[in-house]
Amino acid sequence: MEIQKLKKLHSVHVIFLIINTTTGVGMFTFPHDVSQVGYGVWVMPLVYGVVIQLLLLLFFRLLKYYPDHNLFEINTLLLGKVAGNFINFMIFIYAILVIFHVIKSYVHIVTLLAFQFNPTFWIITALLFVTFSIVSKGNIISLAQYHILSFFLSIWFILFLSTGFNKGDITHLLPLLNFTASDLLDAFPKGYFSFIGFEFILFFYPLINNQERAFKHTSIALWVVVFLHCFVTIAAVIHYTDWELQHIQYPIVNFMQEVQFTFAVRIDNVFINLWLLLVVGTAAAYTWIAKNALDHISRNEKNENTKVLSALGVVFALLFLPGSSGEAIGKIADGVIYFNFVLVVFPLLLLVIRRVKS
Repeated sequence: MEIQKLKKLHSVHVIFLIINTTTGVGMFTFPHDVSQVGYGVWVMPLVYGVVIQLLLLLFFRLLKYYPDHNLFEINTLLLGKVAGNFINFMIFIYAILVIFHVIKSYVHIVTLLAFQFNPTFWIITALLFVTFSIVSKGNIISLAQYHILSFFLSIWFILFLSTGFNKGDITHLLPLLNFTASDLLDAFPKGYFSFIGFEFILFFYPLINNQERAFKHTSIALWVVVFLHCFVTIAAVIHYTDWELQHIQYPIVNFMQEVQFTFAVRIDNVFINLWLLLVVGTAAAYTWIAKNALDHISRNEKNENTKVLSALGVVFALLFLPGSSGEAIGKIADGVIYFNFVLVVFPLLLLVIRRVKS
């Protein structure tokens, strides 16, 4: 099939694919994760935004040389089939670990705050089934449409956080930058997981219809995510003391538990259930990456559903590993940000290899 026939993603698709892949379960814990910097925590999303914007410049520097190839194909072109497919397999492992971490974190929140019993098996099974249903067609357009719908159905709920602005202390926002460089460096890896997802552009770039404006649209998506994190974090900083931010693991959910309306008893339960749409979107995006990794490794784009089932089957098995094995996988998945660090810097190495070869 001609590559031009595959270029179906428009600007709105690009924007929401990046927004929803990035906006997942990490927002629940973000103010707590970077609380080491004190009340200056609300500045941290801007720091991540600047760093990621620079990484996007690196990404597009590479992608413009290969407009019809995704990262899997670029790896094999520049590194050869053996080395390239080894890297592609490591990306598959990375995608599996992200799905594992996202689902495990969300299920932990649900079982801890929303249920008095422990329906872990059924929640995980339902999450993976819905994820399979979204990705099974293998159509990036279907995935993008799901992201657009889920964003508007769920993201509006964080507006309830504004109810706490009048009850808190707005002076918590000052002074600006009241943290040291050492505090910043220590906190940076802890909050970085909340922004994982922007690298998705490396995998669907060849499917974009207007590639000349893709950098602009990806940047718009990034700063929408930064704004959402700033809003959530400012609400938490105003509402909670520095000590509370450091000791409340899920400040946003706790905030929702304090919101009271006559038409709903437990707003936090509604919030958690609606946020499921974004969590599934993140899991679906990385499942799509994992499926495409298997496509390129096997050099066979047939049996789409089998590959999706294989990826999700691995996640399911990892989630239910018993004892020390399960704990070991959990610790590895908790370090997934370091896998991401390698992945997002890897295009620089590819640029160097391309320069040497040319």
